[in-house]
Amino acid sequence: MSNYGAPMMPLLQYITREEQCKISKVIKVLIVDDHPLFREGLMKALSLEDDIHVLGHSEDGENALRVIQKLNPDVILLDVNLPGINGLQVARQLKTENTSVSIVMLTAYHDTQQVIYAMRAGASAYCNKDIRPEHLVEVIRDTANGSYVVDDKRMDKRALEDWIQ
Repeated sequence: MSNYGAPMMPLLQYITREEQCKISKVIKVLIVDDHPLFREGLMKALSLEDDIHVLGHSEDGENALRVIQKLNPDVILLDVNLPGINGLQVARQLKTENTSVSIVMLTAYHDTQQVIYAMRAGASAYCNKDIRPEHLVEVIRDTANGSYVVDDKRMDKRALEDWIQ
């Protein structure tokens, strides 16, 4: 109770997801990829990190949207090519819904135009699937803290907007 007789509200209701990540130090991750071996490898690699918790996984875009609403992850590792709704469509839908989740696009395809489409769709980062595990962990931490990452370049929102132009 406050001094005025009203119940005190938890501080976490008034801060952003990025601020929550900084305070709680644990980043909640959802993996969305249709390749079981790749998903399992990601889960194993990320399980070695004390500050990253994998909430679960999804195999397609439609299910991913349902799971995201239910689990409320901080970061999504999202394949571009998924059955049904693809990763770009998932990112665009999440951006339309104004969710604060950070989206790390993982793909085997890396061309500049695809990167620009992904970042415009709402991605926070764009990485090749051949990324080294320790680098992916850095990208997850950076995006959870509000940065944007393309290749090895970390940017704030303004720098990303300038880069997309």
